[in-house]
Amino acid sequence: MTGPLYDVVLAAHVLAAVVGFGALGASGASAAAARRSADPWSDAALVRYFAPGRNWVARVVLIVPVLGAPLLALGHGRDVPYPWPWIGLAIWTTATGVASSVLWPAERAIQRLLSAPARDARSGALAAAARRAERAATATSLAFAAAVVVMIWQPR
Repeated sequence: MTGPLYDVVLAAHVLAAVVGFGALGASGASAAAARRSADPWSDAALVRYFAPGRNWVARVVLIVPVLGAPLLALGHGRDVPYPWPWIGLAIWTTATGVASSVLWPAERAIQRLLSAPARDARSGALAAAARRAERAATATSLAFAAAVVVMIWQPR
């Protein structure tokens, strides 16, 4: 049996996953809008979304396994021998690897390009960076969906 502390940590774990992966998806949607826009430099919402700086909300995804480990301990280790927590960790590792190596660098490129005044010379580079961000965000969203399935199904 688990107690209230388990429930609180579980809620925080789920909330971190939803917020973090949701922010990654929002980055992909915003990148898609930037790529499709005839003049993204004039779109106040895009310029604001891609303002220079880190997307700290998306970094919340990094807290997910930090909260998953105590869940295993608070559950008295009963789920440790089963594959589902480890499958979830592998999915998370893959998703954060994609976010770290592709999505966040593409986001920074978009930020740099949208804050630069020379629009015409940079439109091709912006489209390429936006395409990379879109694809990476799609991959992380698929990983999130797979993790949700694994966490609910809990294969044994």
